[in-house]
Amino acid sequence: MNAPKLYNPMFACVLALLFTPMFGGFLHAANWRELGNTQKAELNMSWVRRTFVTFAVYVVAEPFIRDTLIGRYLMIALFFGLWLSWLPLGIEQCRYVARTIGRNYVSARWGKPLMLGTLGWITYTAIAIALILLLHVTGIDPLPATAPVLQ
Repeated sequence: MNAPKLYNPMFACVLALLFTPMFGGFLHAANWRELGNTQKAELNMSWVRRTFVTFAVYVVAEPFIRDTLIGRYLMIALFFGLWLSWLPLGIEQCRYVARTIGRNYVSARWGKPLMLGTLGWITYTAIAIALILLLHVTGIDPLPATAPVLQ
């Protein structure tokens, strides 16, 4: 039997802290598919969808809640909360690979996932900035009178 081609599961868990569980879940789903476990792959893909929906809702809601106490810290709480919730699933794969395969697998290349993760953050930031600018321009969320651009 040929050695499976896997992304290092531990490295994917660590990078999921930077790129969100969407990133880690996607890579772990690819690993589970390669290992023949479609049920675990689908469970990880559900984290990809959950993370996407959470961040989409947040980017729309943030301009309206940013001045509230919870709004200031919600993104940080969501980010770490999602990661900590997904992490046991990631650790499960790390243990499974260590127990059954060890390092006897072909390492998948990281260039494309890292590029897509970075592109995801750039896209998220661009959408958030565009939405905020749209709200300012339309007057829905006017700039404060003390804004440097107005002085």
